[in-house]
Amino acid sequence: MRKTMKTQNKTLSTLILCTGLASALPVCAASYSDAVGDFTGGVSALDLTSVSVANDGTTVTFTLNLAGDPTAATWYNYYIGISENLYGGVGGNLNGSGGWGKDIQMSNGGMDYFVGAYPAYAGYSLLSWSGSAWSTTTSVTIPVSLSALGLAPGNSFTFDVWTSDSGSDYVLDALSDGTSRSWNSSPFDTGANALSYTVQSVPEPSLLLGLGLVGGLVLRREGSARS
Repeated sequence: MRKTMKTQNKTLSTLILCTGLASALPVCAASYSDAVGDFTGGVSALDLTSVSVANDGTTVTFTLNLAGDPTAATWYNYYIGISENLYGGVGGNLNGSGGWGKDIQMSNGGMDYFVGAYPAYAGYSLLSWSGSAWSTTTSVTIPVSLSALGLAPGNSFTFDVWTSDSGSDYVLDALSDGTSRSWNSSPFDTGANALSYTVQSVPEPSLLLGLGLVGGLVLRREGSARS
């Protein structure tokens, strides 16, 4: 029998694929909203409110915003599926060999990468689909490089984000739709509802520094002309 966990009365975030956003590198980002209250199981930390996806020149970051504290219980799990159509649209199901035993798939395009997180243990895993099984390409505690996902500026991919637990339940909340769910063990397929993100080209820091110097010189010249 599950006990409803008391969560803080504010939105908290969990970083899944993180880039060091506090660095001086420029970042391109997109935000995707999700209906609040569409997981009705009584645990606000499993209710997505929004997800932001960002990239700098080398890494991509998924930030999951939730209605409660994702570290409040050890069995809170968070999943991201990424599709790049690497196998002609036939990708992995999370209950496949090497997966996490969840009947979750992306039938349009096929799931080629899977990121699973269990924030209570500060744990993260990135798995890739080989065509027949899931295999660990790297253990990530941040960051994950774009090259590890086979991505470069200009590349697009589709993705979905799900919450679940470490038990037999499957999808409890999905970013891709606003269906109201509670505890369940029903298979889930994102299908045609997957969201899209395009990796943006980011100027090199040296170029930005040069532009800043040019801008400073222009301002200085204009100031001298006025005096």
